[in-house]
Amino acid sequence: LHRFGELAAFVESNAAERAAKADRGGITFGVGQVLRHRKFGFRAAVLGWERRPEVDVSGWDGVQGLPSGADQPFYRMVPDMGDCVGLLGGPRGVRYVAQENLEELPLSERAISHELLPHFFDGYDAASGTFLPVQQLRYWYSRDPLPDTGLAVLAAEQAAAALDKLSALLHSHALDARGAGLLEPLMLLLGAAGSAADSAAAERAALALLAAHPSGEVRELMRASERSVEGDDLLAARGALDEALDIDAGHAELFARRAAVHLRAGRPEAGLSDARDALQRDARHFAARTLEGSALRELR
Repeated sequence: LHRFGELAAFVESNAAERAAKADRGGITFGVGQVLRHRKFGFRAAVLGWERRPEVDVSGWDGVQGLPSGADQPFYRMVPDMGDCVGLLGGPRGVRYVAQENLEELPLSERAISHELLPHFFDGYDAASGTFLPVQQLRYWYSRDPLPDTGLAVLAAEQAAAALDKLSALLHSHALDARGAGLLEPLMLLLGAAGSAADSAAAERAALALLAAHPSGEVRELMRASERSVEGDDLLAARGALDEALDIDAGHAELFARRAAVHLRAGRPEAGLSDARDALQRDARHFAARTLEGSALRELR
């Protein structure tokens, strides 16, 4: 049970990260590119990006005065160690840089060195002046441009195919387990768990069974809703769940997820209604029970 939960969490987290990075709208640079910081002058290789900063950067020297301020993509970057010593006064680790602070470099200036580079990149392609990201980064940032080295592209495609097959296999097992009536024993295990680890494992497995659905279209709509929630687009998240409910209005998980979206959007009445609809369809849905309690507290 523990291993099933860990494997499912691994697959889900990697798939979620890949989905979150699928839309490159507004993203100028890609993983592996070597760029220069316009203000501080150091060169660095991109190892990841976020559409908006995940930390408060509003007071940073490098951000103040930029046309877009903090409202722009930010890049995680490994700097050239020589540049750090010469321009910043000493060694530095991973940098977090605003898109407007970055500029492209001529090919002759893109070869950099830092002890962290081998942790994120398999090597350097001198022909393109680009670092080759490790397999996990290639999977996450699948839409970022990569130099056509053949083997690197093939490895990325194989990794994606392997995780897709593993995800399908886990979902198939969840459907089989639910059909075989294993949700009830899981609920008993959850109630009798002797440790936090046992409880978490039983909860993950039970949630997987509750969420399982035979329709690929419904599953894709649930994933689309998850991506929208991560991007704080609650209207799109609710729209995806509305579409899924038009396909199957008997699936408790869909109501529970829409209840969570309503609560996050500050609509406790709608959240309460959906939580109760979920429980009407499956009284064992403990997440819906929790959402019902949250809605009632907000309505007091």
